[in-house]
Amino acid sequence: MNDTGEHMQSHVIMAPASMLGGPDALTFNDTVREISKEYDHLIIDCSQVAIMNSSGLGMLISAQATMKQAGGQCSLRQIPEQVKTLLEMTRLNTLFEIS
Repeated sequence: MNDTGEHMQSHVIMAPASMLGGPDALTFNDTVREISKEYDHLIIDCSQVAIMNSSGLGMLISAQATMKQAGGQCSLRQIPEQVKTLLEMTRLNTLFEIS
């Protein structure tokens, strides 16, 4: 239940395109904010993400913070090896549930 007493939906899956970062950051963050109002679990499917830069890492951190602030959670799935290595180097892999 959320603060208004309405039942929140279970989860939603979001699948970003080939790059996570750059000019899409604002749109991504706005979408996550809207999702956090209706769902208690955001799953980010990274199977199409070939490249991730520092703003992409910031986007993931922001998504996790937004979901936690709304009482939910954010997890990642199908992470390409290159992105997985980046998450491990920055220790962000400990911030997310990864499947």
